[in-house]
Amino acid sequence: MFNDAAWTPAGTVFASAHPQDRLFPLEAALEEIGRAARDIAFAETADVIALGRIKVLRDMIAACHDEVENEPDRTVALELAAAIDGLSAELASFEETLPIERAFRADQRDQAIAQITAAQDRLQGFVANEGQQAEVFDPALTREEAVELAQAAIARTPAEIVAAARLEAEARFAGAPIPLPESNNFHFTQPEGWTAWLASRIAERVGREMAVD
Repeated sequence: MFNDAAWTPAGTVFASAHPQDRLFPLEAALEEIGRAARDIAFAETADVIALGRIKVLRDMIAACHDEVENEPDRTVALELAAAIDGLSAELASFEETLPIERAFRADQRDQAIAQITAAQDRLQGFVANEGQQAEVFDPALTREEAVELAQAAIARTPAEIVAAARLEAEARFAGAPIPLPESNNFHFTQPEGWTAWLASRIAERVGREMAVD
């Protein structure tokens, strides 16, 4: 949050004027988007792990069947058969609970999407209403900077945030490189996205003012 950051020397120039236990409406909307995006990321990651776990078990069972067919040693073949039984029981258990797990995660995803939609609607209203000034956003920001921040937060739809979280979860599960967001330096599928955006803008502004001095 704005008031939690210790800017040096920006802190003395852009210190927040509001109580530490309260957010400005613009900040609150951004926080809601960040929390909801994090919930989506957790739900997508859990779903990818659950589906991946079942795939791994099926692959292991198939590999054991192939080994049994080509194994001349009866003792080893019996051990493989026992492994198939154990893996099959584990697979059946996971497959039985999978629909419940996925339904629960779908509910989490839907709730997070609704929260993002509501927060983005408020940000859209802020952008459209040129009369809203310091009572809505931190006085450390100009109206133009606050609008830019709000526009960055509404640039991605909830569906795009879900898709990005899914791609990231799949990449992590596969041990592949994490997909990077297009065009923006910081994106809002991570809760730290808007604070990083703000930090870069404040640092840039302070740098310009110090250069002038």
